[in-house]
Amino acid sequence: MIDKNYFLLNVAGLVIGTVFIRGFFIALSSKMNISIKVKELFTFIPAAIFPALIMPATFFHQGAVEVLGGKERFCVLMLAAVACFFIRSTLFVIGFGLALLFMISKIS
Repeated sequence: MIDKNYFLLNVAGLVIGTVFIRGFFIALSSKMNISIKVKELFTFIPAAIFPALIMPATFFHQGAVEVLGGKERFCVLMLAAVACFFIRSTLFVIGFGLALLFMISKIS
């Protein structure tokens, strides 16, 4: 299992990096002409913090499924991301991910 301090340091680094990138553009926004489409894009940046927290949590989790190398949560996350791209339904993707993780954990 991954060291707790190493994990928290990685998550903190990702959060700080995301906030720094957003703050950099906010600081420069008064000196630049930014189009309306780009301003709308910046409203989605806080949502980028969630993947920065979830990806390490799923990747570094040591599961019990030997066939997947203990990375069943990461595999389910990747499949749920693909399903989200095609289906575009939050409720479906949450249900799909939970059901898939349940099935994988019961099969092993």
